[in-house]
Amino acid sequence: MKNIIHTIAASLALLMLFGSAQSRGEVMTKEQVIAEGDKMAEAQLAILKGNYWGRFWVDGVMWAGIADFAKISPKGSKYQDEMEKMGNRGKWTLILNPKEPNHADDICIGYAFLDAYEKKKDPIMLQDVKARLDQASDLILSAEMEQKAAQAKNLPWNEGLTWYWCDALFMAPAVHARLSAITGDPKYLKAMHLEWKRTTDLLYDKEEHLFFRDAKYIPKLTKNGKKVFWARGDGWVVGALARVLPYIPKDDVLRPQYETLLREMCTKLASIQRPDGTWSPSLLDPDQFPYSETSGTALDCFAIAWGINNKVLDEKTFRPVVAKAWAALLAARRPDGLLGYVQGIGSEPAAVRTDFTVWYAQGAFLLAAAQVAQMAPIDVPPAPTLTALPPSTPTPTPTPSTTPAAPAASPANK
Repeated sequence: MKNIIHTIAASLALLMLFGSAQSRGEVMTKEQVIAEGDKMAEAQLAILKGNYWGRFWVDGVMWAGIADFAKISPKGSKYQDEMEKMGNRGKWTLILNPKEPNHADDICIGYAFLDAYEKKKDPIMLQDVKARLDQASDLILSAEMEQKAAQAKNLPWNEGLTWYWCDALFMAPAVHARLSAITGDPKYLKAMHLEWKRTTDLLYDKEEHLFFRDAKYIPKLTKNGKKVFWARGDGWVVGALARVLPYIPKDDVLRPQYETLLREMCTKLASIQRPDGTWSPSLLDPDQFPYSETSGTALDCFAIAWGINNKVLDEKTFRPVVAKAWAALLAARRPDGLLGYVQGIGSEPAAVRTDFTVWYAQGAFLLAAAQVAQMAPIDVPPAPTLTALPPSTPTPTPTPSTTPAAPAASPANK
């Protein structure tokens, strides 16, 4: 009964908040898809109002989306100028967590720095990213980390690896791979290959073709007895695959492993997509939190569309999956242009509110828009009715006995 009330309330909130969303199916042209991306980018930049000091992972994901989308938008030069302002405000330096100086979250913003560098060729834009990735790569390739990685399953969840949680695969590897492509130094790519394998060996469930968020979740079950796979966590991973593959050489002997992983994960995700085009916060237990969540959906939409555009995924099979996901993302737009139905910062499945958004969601939407535009024209189905808690409703928390809470104030919570 409680869930029914929530659903009715959410539907009413949807009508009030998102009544301007498309109500009928349509064929969207490339220009129309780009226009939707421009609305998102403009809305996000309007909120920031030039306050570009932030360089944490939340900002990094947002700027990664802006960087990719700028390449196809007629307003691209404006977005690139704004990204350059951001870099100049922080003197093109990454933030530093003294307790974990090689933390993947702190490296994420480096992708935007590299994008700016490739356009301006200003060495200052590259200086700190290179220094930090030299340090991170040397650590990953060290004998010390080799010994720890061999014992990762027996060590505390955050001690065996440098990238010990699946989200890290989105945050740092694309910077490693792109820096190798820019500098011609294979060290960064070699380190990425090695640590990616270590993370995959630890967290990838070969039966379900999904990643556990981190080692704490491997033995955990939901109250309904299902394995705990977090929608945004697996979204980070498939999104990461779409971000690193462009920078892995075609003749790299390890490249097929990444393509196979993308096919396996996307096939699984396609099989559990909700009728409304989204993915539930708890991928294998949609009843745990029966809500439409858009940040994970945007990442999945991006990755699957990239796979189609680059002939890694079968277009006939996966195009409908992208179309449904894109329709859901459009339906989730708030009146201010930003993306609603976003699960807040966390590390596990949780409830969703209709009006909630965070910067990383805008970045994920723009990544998706850049790839969907390349697929256009695209048949977009009628706007679905999305489900979430109404605005300002306190969100229920997972049961501690079944789903562990994340460490307080952990920089790895997403």
